[in-house]
Amino acid sequence: MPRAPRCRAVRALLRSRYREVLPLASFLRRLGPQGRRLVRRGDPAAFRALVAQCLVCVPWDARPPPVAPSFRQVSCLKELVARVVQRLCERGARNVLAFGFALLDGARGGPPLAFTTSVRSYLPNTVTETLRGSGAWGLLLRRVGDDVLAHLLTCCALYVLVAPSCAYQVCGPPLYDLCVPAAVSRPLGSPGHSPGTWKDLRPTRQAWKSGARRRRRRGKSGSSPPLAKRPRRGVTPEPEQGTQRPSAQAHLGRAHGPGDNKPHAVTPARVAAEAASWEGGPLGTRLSSAAAQPSQGPQGVPHQPAHPETKHFLYCSGGRERLRPSFLLSALPPSLTGARKLVETVFLGSTARRAGAAHRTRRLPARYWRMRPLFQELLGNHARCPYRALLRTHCPLRAEAPGAASSKQARGGVGVCPLERPVAAPEENADPRRLVRLLRQHSSPWQVYAFLRACLGRLVPPALWGSRHNQRRFLRNVKKFISLGKHAKLSPQELTWKMKVQDCAWLRGSPGARSVPAAEHRRREGVLARLLCWLMGTYVVELLRSFFYVTETTFQKNRLFFYRKSVWSPLQTLGVRQHCTSVRLRELSAAEVRRQHEARATLLTSRLRFLPKPGGLRPIVNMDYVAGARTLCRDKKIQHLTSQVKTLFSVLNYERARRPRLLGASVLGMDDIHRAWHDFVLRVRARDPAPRLYFVKVDVTGAYDALPQDRLAEVVANVLRPHENTYCLRRYAVVRRTAQGHVRRSFKRHVSTFTDLPPYMRQFVERLQETSSLRDSVVIEQSYSLNEASSGLFHLFLSLVYNHVIRIGGKSYVQCQGIPQGSVLSTLLCSLCYGDMERRLFPGIQQDGLLLRLVDDFLLVTPHLKRAQAFLRTLVRGVPEYGCLANLQKTAVNFPVEDMALGSAAPLQLPAHCLFPWCGLLLDTQTLEVSCDYSSYARTSIRSSLTFSQGARPGRSLRYKLFALLRLKCCALFLDLQVNSVRTVYANVYKIFLLQAYRFHACVLQFPFDQPVRKNPAFFLRIISDTASRCYSLLKARNTGLLAQAGSSQWHLPVSLGGTPGSPRAPVPTAPEGDPGRLGGSG
Repeated sequence: MPRAPRCRAVRALLRSRYREVLPLASFLRRLGPQGRRLVRRGDPAAFRALVAQCLVCVPWDARPPPVAPSFRQVSCLKELVARVVQRLCERGARNVLAFGFALLDGARGGPPLAFTTSVRSYLPNTVTETLRGSGAWGLLLRRVGDDVLAHLLTCCALYVLVAPSCAYQVCGPPLYDLCVPAAVSRPLGSPGHSPGTWKDLRPTRQAWKSGARRRRRRGKSGSSPPLAKRPRRGVTPEPEQGTQRPSAQAHLGRAHGPGDNKPHAVTPARVAAEAASWEGGPLGTRLSSAAAQPSQGPQGVPHQPAHPETKHFLYCSGGRERLRPSFLLSALPPSLTGARKLVETVFLGSTARRAGAAHRTRRLPARYWRMRPLFQELLGNHARCPYRALLRTHCPLRAEAPGAASSKQARGGVGVCPLERPVAAPEENADPRRLVRLLRQHSSPWQVYAFLRACLGRLVPPALWGSRHNQRRFLRNVKKFISLGKHAKLSPQELTWKMKVQDCAWLRGSPGARSVPAAEHRRREGVLARLLCWLMGTYVVELLRSFFYVTETTFQKNRLFFYRKSVWSPLQTLGVRQHCTSVRLRELSAAEVRRQHEARATLLTSRLRFLPKPGGLRPIVNMDYVAGARTLCRDKKIQHLTSQVKTLFSVLNYERARRPRLLGASVLGMDDIHRAWHDFVLRVRARDPAPRLYFVKVDVTGAYDALPQDRLAEVVANVLRPHENTYCLRRYAVVRRTAQGHVRRSFKRHVSTFTDLPPYMRQFVERLQETSSLRDSVVIEQSYSLNEASSGLFHLFLSLVYNHVIRIGGKSYVQCQGIPQGSVLSTLLCSLCYGDMERRLFPGIQQDGLLLRLVDDFLLVTPHLKRAQAFLRTLVRGVPEYGCLANLQKTAVNFPVEDMALGSAAPLQLPAHCLFPWCGLLLDTQTLEVSCDYSSYARTSIRSSLTFSQGARPGRSLRYKLFALLRLKCCALFLDLQVNSVRTVYANVYKIFLLQAYRFHACVLQFPFDQPVRKNPAFFLRIISDTASRCYSLLKARNTGLLAQAGSSQWHLPVSLGGTPGSPRAPVPTAPEGDPGRLGGSG
C-alpha cells in the first residue's frame, strides 16, 4: 500500500478540532472482527491510495458507530449517497457532502436538478459527484457495507490528504465552523472541553425551550434550589433571548445587530429619529444605551467582559455636542427603580423587554440590592453634570479672528460655541486658508483626558471608587485608552490591575464580613471588572462619540485626532462641497428615489467620510449600504451584492493574469517592482559604456475621481468581452494554523474557463499548491458554478459605475465622474484604464528604458532625453479622454526642463546624480541602487506607526510582531546583491535594524502590568539575537541566485549578521555620512 503523505501540520490541526483523528484502516479495524483486511492483494492503485490518504475525524458529539456491523452491501454507491444526502437535508445539518442540495420546498435560487424524489441539486458539488462515481469508493462500500459507510458519511468527518502538505474535506460539518476564534468559543481539544459543549450550538429558541422544560421539571420534582439562589439572567427573560453561550459575548458598547433588543425606556420612534442624526459612523460601531451583555457565569458572576476598543468611538459624525437621549444614563430616572435597572444592565446583563412582552420581575441578589443607593446617586450626578460647560472649559476653541468669536457668540446666545452654527458664507467657505485653520483646531489628548476626568469626577460617587488609589488607577487607564492607536484595545486584566478590591465596601456579599475566602475574592474582582469595563467601554466611549469626531490622518499613521463636533461640522461641509465639485455629483430627486424603490432595484449606496491631510481632506467612500432595503433584508442584499462584486473582481484578476498586457506598466507590489528593476539593471550594466539615464516621476491628480466612466466602460468591455466568455467559479475556504498557533480561516474564489478547469478537488488542490503559496492547509469546497456569463458581470459593472449612489447629509447623489475609492475594484479598474492609455499613447517608450506605474504613480527611466521630455509634456498637459493630469507638486525630474515646453509649469528638478524618490524608494540615478525612503517617519512617533496587540501573552505577541515587521522591511529590492553594492546593503540593513530598535523600544513601553526589561533580560536579549539571525536568513533567501551560481561550498555572502558558522564577519558601519535616506524620526 502506498505511503500516506506526512502532512504533519494538517494532522495537528485536525487533532485540535476533533475528539479522534484516525486513518481509515485503523478506524475500520476497530469495528471489524480480527483478521478482516481492508486492503487485499490485487486491489487497484486508486483504492490503495484512498485508504492511505483518507483520515476519519470523530467529532466530540458524534454518535457511536453501529454495534457489530454486518459489513454487508445492500445498495449501490449512488443510492447510498442519495439516502445520506436526503437524510442530511431533512435534518437541516451543515455537511460538506450536502452543499448545493436542498429539499424540494427549500428556498434556493437557480433552476434545480433532480437528485432524489425529494432532494434537488441547486449547485454542483464536485466532492459528492466524485464520491458517487468513484470506483475506489465503490470498492470501499463493498468491503465495509452500507451501515459503516453511511455512519462515516453522516456522523464523521472525512479528509483526503493531497501531497505534499494539504488536504480537502469530503464530508462532515465544515471545518471553518469549528474554528471559531478563542474569544467566541472555547477551542475544541482544550482543557475542560467535553462533547456536551457542542449542544450549546443548537438554535437559540430551541435552547430556551429546552431550558424552560428543564426548569418546569425541576420545579415539579422539587430537586432544584430556590429561585432566589440561582444565577440570574436578568429581569426580563424573553423566548428570543434564550440561554446565551460565551460566544454571545460582545463589547459593552458594540452596535446592535438585527436581532438585538432595544434599549431601556426607548421607543422605536425615538430610535428611528436618532438614527438619522447619528448616521455617518462605520458599520458595527454604533453604541446603544443598553448595550448587549453576555450571560452570566456560575454563581451569579458574569463572564469576563470584552475588551474596550478604540474603534468603537471612531468616525461618529453629527453637528450637536450632546449626549443622546437614548443613552442609558439619560434614559433612566435618578430613583431606586432606575438604579436597579442600571445595576441589572451593568452587572447582570439584562436587556430591555419588548413592548407587550410578558414581564416577570426577578429578585436581585443581596449584593446587588445594596448597590442601588450608590447607583441612584450616580444617576443624579449624571442628570446634574454640566457636560457642555466642562467641554468648553477643558477643550476650548480658538478664535478665528479678533472679535469674530465674540460677535458670533453674542448672536448665538449664552453657552453656544462660536463654531457650533453652520457655516453660511459661501465666499468664506471657498477660502482654503479657513480649511487649514479648522484642521488645526483639534483637541490634544491631554485636553480630552482633562474633560473625561472632570466628567468622571462629577459622575462617580467616591464610595463607588472605594479609595483615591482606585480612582487614580482608573484615570491612568483612561489616559492610556485615548492615547492608543487606531486598532488598539484595553483588556479587563489591565483595567483591574492594582485595583484594591477590599477598599470597595459595596462589593461585599454580606455586611461586616471580615474573612474573605478566595472564591469570594475572585467573585468580587469579577464584579469590579464588570463595572470598570462598563465605565470605560460604554460611558467614556459614549462621551467621546457624543462630543468629538475621532479619526486618523494621512500623515500621522495610526495616531488619533480629536475634533470637537462644532469644529468638524464646518470641516465636513467644506469637504462635501469640494467633493461635489471634483466628481460632479447629481442629486437624485424624490421621484427618482421613489421609482427606484418601486422597481425594487438594488443600489449599492456609499457613505462618505473624510480623512484629514496636511492641507485638506481626503474623501473615503465606505461601500457597505444598500439603498431602498429595509432593516431586516438589508444584510442579505448587502451580502448578495458583495458576493457579486467579489466575483467580478476575481474574474478581472483572472483576465489580468491571463493577459498581462492589459495592465501595461502597472506593478502590484514590491515583488513586481523588484523583478522589473532587477532585469532593467542587468540590461543597463551590460552596455558599455553605461548610458546616462533620465528619470521622470509623475503623480496623477485625483486619479479615481477623474476617470471618465464611458472610457472605463470601454476598457472593461474589452477585458470581459460580453456575450463571448463564460467562466467557472469555485468558492472555497482555506483553514490553516499560523506559526503563532492561531487557526485562520479565509474564503476565496477561483476563476477558470473550460479550457483550464480542474474538475475534481484533488486536481484543484494540487494546482493550488503548484501555482500559489498554499501550504499546510485544509481546503473546503463551498460552491461551484459552471455558467458565470461575462454579460451578467459586465451589466453588474455598469450598474456599479453609472448608478453609484452616495449618501450625504440625508440626500442621495449619483456620481457622474470617476469611481469610488472604497471599492475593492477601484485599484484594478484604475490600473486597467491607465494600462489602455499607455498602449495607445506610449507604445515604444520602454525601448532601452523602463516604465513603472503603481496605480497612479508613474516612473520613467530612459536613456533618451526627448522621450522623457515628451512623456512629461503629455502628462502635464493632460489626457482628457482618460482623465489623466499630472500633479506638479508631486512631479520630479533629474534633468533641466524649459518653461516654454510646459507653458508656465515647473516640476521639481533634482540633480542629474541624486537619490530619486518614488513610492517609498530612493533610486540612485547613476548606479541604479535602491534603498528605502524613511522620510514618512519624520515628525511622527514610531509608536503611532505600528499596532501592538498584546493579547494574553504580550511577550510572545511582541516577538511575532517584530519578526513580521522585519520580514516586511527585508524585501528583496533592498538586499539584492545583484542590484545593490555591498555598502548599500550594509546601509539598508543598518537602517532596518535601527527602525527595528525603535519599534522594539516602543513595544516594550506598551507592555502591561509594569513589566520592564530588567525583570526578564534574557527574553529580550533572545529577541535581539534572533532578529539578527532572521535578518541574515532573509538576506540569504533574497540572494539564492548568487548562491546557486557560486555554490554554497565555494562562496559566502560578504556579510554575516547572525553568527552563522563558516561565514566571514564584516563590520557593520554606523550611519553612512551624507546619506539623505537616514531615518527621519526617532519617535
